[in-house]
This record gives sequence, structure tokens and C-alpha cells, in this order.
Amino acid sequence: MTSLMRRWAPRSLSPGASAHLDAIRAGAALVVMMDHLRALFFVDYLQLRQPPWFLKSIYFLTGFGHQAVMVFFVLSGFLISATIIKGYETATWSWRDYAINRSVRLYIVLIPALLLGGFCDVLGSTAFASSGLYTHPLSGLGPGIAAANLSVGTLLCNALFLQTVACHTLGSNGPLWSLSNEFWYYVLFPLALSATLAWARRAVRVGILLTLASLCLAWLLGLGMLIGFLVWMSGCVLVFAYSRVRLRKEAILLAYALASFCILGVCLVAARTSLGGALGSDLSVGIAFALILFAVLQIERGANIPLYVRAAHQFAGFSYSLYLLHFPLLLLLRAWIVPAQRWQPDAPHLLFGMALGTLTLTYAWAISLFTERKTQVLRRWVRSLTWVLAYRPSDS
Repeated sequence: MTSLMRRWAPRSLSPGASAHLDAIRAGAALVVMMDHLRALFFVDYLQLRQPPWFLKSIYFLTGFGHQAVMVFFVLSGFLISATIIKGYETATWSWRDYAINRSVRLYIVLIPALLLGGFCDVLGSTAFASSGLYTHPLSGLGPGIAAANLSVGTLLCNALFLQTVACHTLGSNGPLWSLSNEFWYYVLFPLALSATLAWARRAVRVGILLTLASLCLAWLLGLGMLIGFLVWMSGCVLVFAYSRVRLRKEAILLAYALASFCILGVCLVAARTSLGGALGSDLSVGIAFALILFAVLQIERGANIPLYVRAAHQFAGFSYSLYLLHFPLLLLLRAWIVPAQRWQPDAPHLLFGMALGTLTLTYAWAISLFTERKTQVLRRWVRSLTWVLAYRPSDS
């Protein structure tokens, strides 16, 4: 088993690859926010009055919020599976440490997001009830009704990552759906990997137990989540490809990057047009992004530009907060500022939209200073607490 894991040991990320991953993570969160901002504050595309080409481009480019979540899944699959595999390869894997690391990372933003988002929704549904935004489905944003999903039970259900499994997302915060997926992928992958390794070392009883647990969890999650898991697993496959294959010649790397970029472009266009079908599915988009990410990870340009590295790191540092915090705030602002009809995208309103986007970014960044930025501090505290609780005087 040890030799098998060493053969597939993940390669460490280069400075350039790390910076590019940060930039992509920040960009994906920004795309999700812009998608929702445009849908909340501006009229739908079919309501535009003879739009020029640049408005058509804006509407097209700000409509990939859902596909940006597939980007998050691939990035998560790549980073998390690499960490798990590395732990097994170095014989440092621990379910306890893994649970602490993942739980702290998720909860340090999730709990404030649930409370702040719930507060925004309660305030909005009370102060701006006449707008109808909290009592009716929102155009282009799904069938959810914010006011109907504001119970304490729904909050606790979301805190247990059971949204879309056993309950709705809390209030208006639809983006919470993907967090449930992420959490259960964090459980399913190491469970299935542990089962595989148990069979490899011929530990039959353990293998049977872990295999049954993996199958039961997969069955409980359902087909929709399992398709998302395949997207997540494309990131895991990328770990092996990145560890074993290097495109050293610049001409080959460029040709591969252009080809994979074209494939991703076709999938994205298919996802937004009548082409649709399998080509525009979540799985196709996820795999296409994994293909291009393989090239991006091998591009070192940018690592020697301090401004790029710092900016990518800073924006990625609150991307998780932005993802979870933005929607309830934007909906509250919509109910307050634009209670009746959404705007036409003329110059003044586009500038106002940019100001709202900047305000939302600032809000998420400010909250992240007390949450996401403190992830390592909280992890150390939780580890020290578990050590204290586990300590028994008789052990000494």
C-alpha cells in the first residue's frame, strides 16, 4: 500500500501554480456575485431596448454563476484530494486532524453567514414586505421563497450541511446549496479511498465495512449530488496527471492550453445557448475546466510579478466569505433601493451597479477579517482543546 501511494504522491505546487489557483478562486467567486447582482438589479436580456454589442457581452459574461460553482468543485477536488493522498503517502493521515481542518474551514464562515444572512432576510421581509421580493420566487434565480425558509429548524439543518438533502437553503441564501455538496464530498472521498486501500492490503472486514458505508452515503446523497461528485473527482484525477506528466516544451504547453481553452469555451457556450445537452452539462464544464487547469498549473509566468501574486492571494483570501455572504445583502439592497422595477442597463445604472458590487466586496472582505482570516488561529485552538479533552491523568 505504501509503495502504491508513493507512486501517486502529489507534486508540490510551484509559486506560479499557487498564484494562478488563487486568482481562479477569486475570479469564480466574483463571477457568482456579478451573476446575482445583474439578475437582481437589471432587467432580463429579453427586456433590453436594442442593446449594443457591449451590453450583450456583459449579459453573456455575467451569466456563468452556476458554471463558476463547477470551477469551485474542481479546485476543491484537486486541493483536498491532494492533501488526503499526501497524508496517506507520508503516513500522517488522521481522521481527527482532517475533521478539524475541514470543519473549521467551513464553519468559521458558515455560522456568521447563516446569522448575518438570516438577519438581512428578516429585516428585508419585515421592512420591505410590500416589495414581494421575500414572498415570491425571484426572476431567473430559482423557485425558492426567502420568507418561507427562515425558521430555526432550517438554520440548524443548514448548519448540519443538510440543505438540499433534508431542507431548503436558509432564507434567500441560495448559494448555500453547494456547501452541502462540498461537505459530503469531503466525507465520501476519504471514505471511499480508505475502503480501496483496505482492499489493497487485504483487510477484508475493514474493506467490506468501509465499502458499505461509502455506498450507503452515495445512495443517501442521490444522483444529483453524485454527478457533482464526478465533477469534484475530475480535480482528483488532475492530481495524478499533474504529478506524473509535465509539459516542459513551451510550444506543446501553448498548443495544449489553446486546445483545452477552446473545449472549455464550447462547453460554456453550450451551457448558455440552445445547444445545451450533454455538451453544456455540469460534468462537461467541470471536465473541460480540469483540462485547462492542467495547463494553467504548469505556467510559471506571473510568479515573478509581486503585484499579481499579492492581489490574487488577497482576493482569494475572502472568496469563500464573498460566496456565502453576498446574496442576502444584495437582496436587501434591492428591496430598499429598487422595490418596483429593475433597471435598464444605461450608463448611470451600470455605474450604480458597480458601486453596489464594490460595496458587497467590501462587506465580505470586512467580515472575512474576523472569520476567514482567522482560520489557522481557530484550528490551533480547536486542536489544543481536543488534546486537553483527550488527556487522561492515568496516561502519565
